[in-house]
Amino acid sequence: MGGGGAAPKMKMSDALILTGLTLLLGGLFMHAWVTPISHGAEDPPYTNGASMMKDDTFRIGVTVDNETTLRIVLKDAVGDILSAESFVLAAGEEHVEELTMTTGGFYSYELDTKNTSATITVDIERKLMLDMLPFPFGALFLALGIYQRTASSPDDEVLDAELED
Repeated sequence: MGGGGAAPKMKMSDALILTGLTLLLGGLFMHAWVTPISHGAEDPPYTNGASMMKDDTFRIGVTVDNETTLRIVLKDAVGDILSAESFVLAAGEEHVEELTMTTGGFYSYELDTKNTSATITVDIERKLMLDMLPFPFGALFLALGIYQRTASSPDDEVLDAELED
């Protein structure tokens, strides 16, 4: 796609600002974006899982369309059932369940709404908050880039196009 000519190198301050903003926005989307899951009446029980560390928590919210019995089953990596609970919910009622892990490993959960449509939201709360690491790194890179930009001397070469008539 090239053309003749050379572009000037990217300034380090611009690269740091771009990296910092990318980390901040990426961390925001990674941490805050929770999409509700629509579960149909004819769908099989909803199953999902995650790698968890000790004291991490699944926070599961289920809102049902009709009166039903909600069953929540927590399983470990080999498929052994760690807990199984049932709750009777009225139409439009929301049930929020928090499942805290006692040891690290892969855990899966199964939600059965017994032939009733539901909206499911799942959030994982980390004890060590490792998912928050992009924020301080992004802020550090952004601050460094802005500092370098303001500290640069005004004698830097300004590149303007020269137009000929």
